[in-house]
Amino acid sequence: MKARVAAVFLIVFVVVAISSLVAWAQKGDLTHGRAGVPTASVDFGVLALAPIGPPPCLQTGTIGGPTDPCAYLLHHLTPEETTVTRNGEVTFQIHGGGHGLAIYEVSKDTTRNEIGQLLCPGDDPSTISNPTLHQCNLSPNANLAHVVSDGHGDVVIVASPNVTNAHPDNRLWYVPGRLMSAGGMQFLNGGTIPAGPASNGQLITYQFLKTGRYLVICINRTHSLNDWMFGFVNVVGEGKN
Repeated sequence: MKARVAAVFLIVFVVVAISSLVAWAQKGDLTHGRAGVPTASVDFGVLALAPIGPPPCLQTGTIGGPTDPCAYLLHHLTPEETTVTRNGEVTFQIHGGGHGLAIYEVSKDTTRNEIGQLLCPGDDPSTISNPTLHQCNLSPNANLAHVVSDGHGDVVIVASPNVTNAHPDNRLWYVPGRLMSAGGMQFLNGGTIPAGPASNGQLITYQFLKTGRYLVICINRTHSLNDWMFGFVNVVGEGKN
C-alpha cells in the first residue's frame, strides 16, 4: 500500500515538474507559437516631411535631423517584431537619414526592455511623447562604452567609446557574432518618399538560414544607444531546406 501511494506521488511530482518546465520554456521562448512567413518587409526609420510635433520640435530647417529634439520619435522599426520561416528573407527599407544596420543572434528569451536598459536606462523612448522626458535625448551617452547582453547574459555587442568620431568609432561597430552590417562608412539612403508602395528608400535584404531570434539594430550610435532603434526577427521552423 505504501509503495503504491509513493508511486502515485512520484508520478504526480513528475507530471507537475514536466508541466512547469514546459510552461517555463514556452513563456521564456519568445519565438514559440509564432507563425512565420517566407518573406517579410520592415520599415527601418521614418522620413519626416513636416514638423514631428509642436515646439520644442523643430518647425523649420533640418526637421528630424541630429539637432531636432524630437528626432528620436523617428528612430524605430515598423514592425518591431517580425517572424519568418527558416531560410526566409526579410527586406528592410530605409526611411530618413543617418541609418545603418547590423544583425546579431540573441537568445530566444531576449526582450526589448533587456536590450534597451543596457543602451539608455529608463523608459522606452518610443513611449515618451515629451522630448524633455527622454533622459538620453541628444546626450553624450551615445559616445560612451556599452556592453549589450542577451536574455542569457551572453555578450552580444561591445560598443567601444567614440574617441575619434571616425570609422569605426562613430558607429555601433562590433564584429564578433555579427551576421551582417550595412552603412558602416556611409549611411544608407533613406529616399525622398515616406513608407508606402511608392517609397524609394534603399532596400537591404537578408536571408535567415537557421531558427532563432535575431537583433536588428541601427549602427548610428545616437539612434541605437540613445533612442533604442532596434527590433527583432524571429525565425521558426518549416522553411525550405
